[in-house]
Amino acid sequence: NNSQEIFFHMNLPETAFITSFVIEINEKEYEAYLKEKQEAKEIYDKAVASGQSAGHVAASSRDSNQFKISVNVEAMGKIKFTLKYEELLQRTLGVYKQVINLNPGQTVRDLQVNVYITESSDIKRLFVPEIKVTNEIETDEKENKIVNITRPSDNKAVIHYSPNVNDQKKVGGSCFEGQFIVQYDVDRIHPCGQVLIDEGYFVHFYAPEGLNPLRKLVVFVLDLSGSMFGRKLTQLKQAMTTILDELREGDYFSIVDFSFSVTVHNLDSPIGSIVISPDSRSHQDEIKLPSSLEVQKAYPATKDYVNKAKQIIFKMTADGGTNIYDALKTAIKVSQKAYEKIRNDLKDTNEEALEPMIMFLTDGEPTVGMTNLGSIRSMVRELNIPRTAIYSLGFGYGADMNFLKKLSLENGAFGKKIYEASDADLQLRNFYKLISSPLLSNVTFTYLPSQVDDNSLTKKDFRSLFHGSELIVAGRLLLNDEVQIDVHSLSSNGTASCTVQGTKIPVDKTEGSAGIVPVEDKKVYGSLERLWAYLTVKQLLDKQETLDEGTDRNESTKLKETALNLALKYKFVTPLTSLVVVKPNQTDAITELEEDSGKNDGLLAPSYAMPIVPQFMSSGSAAYSFPGS
Repeated sequence: NNSQEIFFHMNLPETAFITSFVIEINEKEYEAYLKEKQEAKEIYDKAVASGQSAGHVAASSRDSNQFKISVNVEAMGKIKFTLKYEELLQRTLGVYKQVINLNPGQTVRDLQVNVYITESSDIKRLFVPEIKVTNEIETDEKENKIVNITRPSDNKAVIHYSPNVNDQKKVGGSCFEGQFIVQYDVDRIHPCGQVLIDEGYFVHFYAPEGLNPLRKLVVFVLDLSGSMFGRKLTQLKQAMTTILDELREGDYFSIVDFSFSVTVHNLDSPIGSIVISPDSRSHQDEIKLPSSLEVQKAYPATKDYVNKAKQIIFKMTADGGTNIYDALKTAIKVSQKAYEKIRNDLKDTNEEALEPMIMFLTDGEPTVGMTNLGSIRSMVRELNIPRTAIYSLGFGYGADMNFLKKLSLENGAFGKKIYEASDADLQLRNFYKLISSPLLSNVTFTYLPSQVDDNSLTKKDFRSLFHGSELIVAGRLLLNDEVQIDVHSLSSNGTASCTVQGTKIPVDKTEGSAGIVPVEDKKVYGSLERLWAYLTVKQLLDKQETLDEGTDRNESTKLKETALNLALKYKFVTPLTSLVVVKPNQTDAITELEEDSGKNDGLLAPSYAMPIVPQFMSSGSAAYSFPGS
């Protein structure tokens, strides 16, 4: 009988773009609109000055952003929120995974989740595990028994989940919450992948199968500063023990640890390990390592050397500061020298293919030696030629993930946050699984200039392709329905190449129990064109993030402008744009997405979602009604 403030909040995957948000009250719709951040700031300031709360966000689910807005509802009134987002599902460890966050705040008499999948190839390995109720990794996923799956055809699937009140209580008691997850893969017939064409755009999905992994050279760079003391160090040791066991015959590895100084471990004779003190020289000085390091080698992943490495890991202790720069500089030199030696040793064996990588883990910011993050990145770029991929792991709240992600992007890899929780060792092991099996290196996609607008192409040169992953390239065609693509790479058997032609696809609709759900409710732009725009905006923002605002200001500004114009055209909420939420009878408010703080290790965050999964792009659409109380 009273008016009430109603909150709508939803956890979104960190790679998703919101594309639409509508509030419906008394059969009248109020649709949010997109503005450039600076332009939207005036609206935000006006909302704050008038005493109205702007839409604010919080985050507590791993690898996610959270959208949140509040609206006053009159007594006995009803309100419906509809939010749509788009996400390109990333294939990892052999499957696509659609994660849907659920939390209506209570048990619900009529709760439904419908997922519609339409692929151009046959769907396989479709699996829906039980509702995930914690952030932590589960090693033994059990099948969700109350899910109904129908297969209208080999390339379509409809998943229906409608738990009754008792089912919900079994999951979360009186407050049902968790993640509904759908996993699947598709058949891959052509060894050169699949190229789809629609309305002047193409997308190439490339995930070859049946390849043997490349030999790899891994330099493990481990933070042993004082902040790693206790549980984090214990979990690191547990993870490294398993990771070392997973090295393959033919692989090579080296172990470097750092705190105040840097240690390069000698597995043949521990007393022969090299300890390098902090480098106090200026940024411009020539960089040289001790001559003794010139002969330091990586070790073959034999059982004997793996056991010796485990003994060193077991004895590690945490103490002192964080000397990130010298650790990276040393690891790069170790990798370069070892790579050169191993390649020479293998020259006459027809097995020269070797993938070098650095797995760099830290839980803090630099406190010893060079501490300026921009200078560290600059020096690493200068030193790391030819490039060794640097995969960065930020362990816990103290790690600067912004720095680590930029560092990895600049050096042919990616960064990942490891959350402080009881499953941190599993997180570390799962990260290693992602990069443990490189199948191809130096993968390049080439096109006939008469068929493709070269300026429209998304990233087409890739350092590596890993087992269970997928490379995706998109672009605009000069001829509406023709494209030929050549793929060149280096495999375990030497140079590899293949050619594939594009296939025109129809705009499809998926039939399910709720009727026909189109790929786009309002098809202003084709599905492949939107996928191209999504990839382009993501990659422009990634590239802009790695630029130095001082020396690369003009290029940075140009990249921002291009990304902003695309985001506004295709209505993507990005770091450059803000969603202006129109509130009934209130001042308009700005709502922004905030990435996960990583500080919630317990239950998953509240969110409301009923997603739709169309072709290739995963779109979320949430619609809930709340009566006034």
